[in-house]
Amino acid sequence: MDVNKQGSSIQALSIGESRRLQIFPTLNESQFNLLMQYGELRQYKAQDVLFSEGERHIAMYAIIAGRIDIVRTGYDGPHVIASHSAGAFTGEVNTLAGRASIATALVVEDCEVIVINEASLRTLIVSEAELSETIMRAFILRRVAFIADESGGLILIGSKESGATLRLREFLSRNAHPVAYFDINSHPEESKTLLEKYHASEEDIPFVINAQSKTLSNPSNREIADLVGLSPESLDGKQYDVVVVGAGPAGLAAAVYAASEGLNVIVLDAKAPGGQAGSSSKIENYFGFPTGISGQALAGRGISQARKFGAEVAVPIEVKQLECNHNNAFNIRLDNHEHITAKSVVIATGARYRKPSLLGIENFEGRGIYYGASFMEANLCAKQDVVVNGGGNSAGQAAVFLASHVNHVHIIVRGPGLAASMSHYLIQRINAAPNITLHINTEIVALIGDTSLKSIKWKESDDQVKEIPICHVFLFLGAEPNTAWLGECINLDKNGFVLTGQDAKDNEWTLERPPYFLETNRPGIFAVGDVRSASVKRVAAAVGEGAAAIQSLHAYLATV
Repeated sequence: MDVNKQGSSIQALSIGESRRLQIFPTLNESQFNLLMQYGELRQYKAQDVLFSEGERHIAMYAIIAGRIDIVRTGYDGPHVIASHSAGAFTGEVNTLAGRASIATALVVEDCEVIVINEASLRTLIVSEAELSETIMRAFILRRVAFIADESGGLILIGSKESGATLRLREFLSRNAHPVAYFDINSHPEESKTLLEKYHASEEDIPFVINAQSKTLSNPSNREIADLVGLSPESLDGKQYDVVVVGAGPAGLAAAVYAASEGLNVIVLDAKAPGGQAGSSSKIENYFGFPTGISGQALAGRGISQARKFGAEVAVPIEVKQLECNHNNAFNIRLDNHEHITAKSVVIATGARYRKPSLLGIENFEGRGIYYGASFMEANLCAKQDVVVNGGGNSAGQAAVFLASHVNHVHIIVRGPGLAASMSHYLIQRINAAPNITLHINTEIVALIGDTSLKSIKWKESDDQVKEIPICHVFLFLGAEPNTAWLGECINLDKNGFVLTGQDAKDNEWTLERPPYFLETNRPGIFAVGDVRSASVKRVAAAVGEGAAAIQSLHAYLATV
């Protein structure tokens, strides 16, 4: 196939030349000949629209001749972010996932293209290793570049004083969805103009506008996911070989191994991929990443890998109930009144940070009380003093990260020190940081403020209570398992974590064989990661358990 190679030019994205070659590679003739095995040849005329912003299940277009512009709708109107010519191809991570497109593809010059539909693209990605690497790298890096381009896509108008605004920003960020954010305080003119254009006021914030000019005031996470095409289409009545509940490291690892071995897999998560690890600013002791990796980046790679092998990842979907009284199948009821069935289940819902019994704490969540430390929270606290409450690795990572953004970090722990619960390298970092102070035998006893946190009271080892004028507190206090949805179906330990293996076996176990590794008291249901009783509570251990569970799961499926 004769391809007149020209490649892509960048219009709006700010990208260096070396990165551009990875984001917008130019394919050679042999690669195009390979693509022809998975697609069909078509011609389009100038002004044809190949797909529109917000459209799901779009194809990938590899250009033999002609030109295609990629256009995004911004707050100041549509703008071209890339222009593809012969040798280039369209698409990014949503193309592989069947999710809504975040841009429009417009034919500028009559073109001849290879059209590869969603199903064929997935087959290509799995079957053609070398070409798959080029396409997957481009897809992932394009999404990163689109996120950095804050002028287009979804528009969010909010305030740093609004807990709901922070919730939406975190949800979109954790799910890697591009957004143009306008704060009514730091961008008053733009915010006012946009609100007036859509007949809204500051009372309506957080206020969101999508590319089709549909608007929502203070939406739930599910509502905004539906608005931007992030949430899945109807799952009602679908059947799967494996349902993985929870998209943290353990759940995503289970999905990768199950899907790569030919099983029909779906991963469900109520918030975002990554679990607790996804909110970590940097994980430095995970094998294979000597310079560290952020929890969100690790989760992003995991979810792309799972989708590469054909796993479906559905967010935000909460499992409300697991019904175990079915022969060789489990019924799973979802929060949108739908249900799905599974031949096997992997419980990977992890654990959440414990919320202390402090009067009015809910009123300050997102307005002084935080359960994660990302760049958004760091910007809210810039050049101020903050408190990190907790002595585990997550608390240590947060303290070290925040220290480079804020004036001073005060770590408070109820115990005598950090050695028993925190990795040595983090303790060394904390000791070396001039603007981090550790307060041992100390606990918060009161929160003070009206619409936002103004100060806290803490009690020290001598029982003396002090009021401290700090209005930003990060809580990393122990772990509570996310197991309420299991009801009476699964045996738990005294702390609510899931029992597995011989520890799970009870008088209802009627099989001659013992439970498989990581199997619960219900044959065919497995538990991995932080939700499991006696787990190590480390990312590497969670990933290992997710992989190991699939071996046990295969043994189970062979018997039913």
